[in-house]
Amino acid sequence: MKMYGNKVDLVFAGIFFMTFCGAYFGQRVVETQRGPLFRAEGSHVTLSCKVRGYEGTPKQNFHWSIYRPASPSVEIHIVSTADPHFTYALYRHRVRMQDIYIERTSTDSVLLHITKLQVHDQGEYECYTPNTDSVYYGAYSDKTILTVIPDTLQARISALSIRRAAGESLSLSCDVSKRTSQHTHLSISWFLQIGGETLELVTLTREFILQAGTAFHHRLESGHLRLDRSGLTTYLLTIFQLQHSDQGEIYCEATEWIQDPDKSWYPLLIKRTESTKVTVEHRPLAADVQESEYTTDSSVPKKTFQPLHAHGIVLQVNSLCSDVVSVTRSWAYYILVILFFVI
Repeated sequence: MKMYGNKVDLVFAGIFFMTFCGAYFGQRVVETQRGPLFRAEGSHVTLSCKVRGYEGTPKQNFHWSIYRPASPSVEIHIVSTADPHFTYALYRHRVRMQDIYIERTSTDSVLLHITKLQVHDQGEYECYTPNTDSVYYGAYSDKTILTVIPDTLQARISALSIRRAAGESLSLSCDVSKRTSQHTHLSISWFLQIGGETLELVTLTREFILQAGTAFHHRLESGHLRLDRSGLTTYLLTIFQLQHSDQGEIYCEATEWIQDPDKSWYPLLIKRTESTKVTVEHRPLAADVQESEYTTDSSVPKKTFQPLHAHGIVLQVNSLCSDVVSVTRSWAYYILVILFFVI
């Protein structure tokens, strides 16, 4: 009898557990990207939203709205996956031009895209999912805060065209500056563009780690490729012993990173400099130089030999030659006189 009672208790406990946990785990939960998020004016921004624990159709719909700082209690409809008339007039043009749109990443998750962030896009964003459940239970919306900060990142390169001979060295500087009030990190990358192919030369990461692209790893290890920081804003690229394969267009790319509340790093801004055209010429041999500079063709004016720091040596050699000729003539005269008397 006691055993029977224990079984009944277990059955009721199981029913209670399944009912309670089923209700608990079956409730709808909407999650947006954790904020506050800091994003730069003019950049392309995405906000994520997903739903779980729902009933009904697996393809869920989403409504995005904003509450601006000037009127934090006023909801302004931005865009919806279900209702084409959801958008308020304030955002209608940008939604129609696809400057703002929703991308489905799965049946129950989306990304809100703002392709060119504006100052008045700052505010609290709400993601709402219409009810598809048999019982209204759970959270049907979630909010996140987006703060718009100015774009202060600048990057400039030192030269637009350079010619070097093979085997020589090349140095280029990239000046990078930022004035944001947020705590951000910088990474600096140099790239070589040859035709339609872009090769990474070397990168100074946001953790201040130096790493080379696959094709240039051995040259960094051997010391023939360097990236040095000079002062607070200048990053100097140096390539030693230039090769013909180094010819192309070199540019610098600066990325400003910010850490989001979820501890992930987000590329806040990316700025690319103009390209420097690098021409690597064939280094002529010494014989080629003499042949080209001192031609025997009478139709081409011969180049006058003017040594810069060897005039004294040339004059001494000329004097020595004159003395030799003079001595030789004197000995010849005495020999002829002796032969005359002997005969």
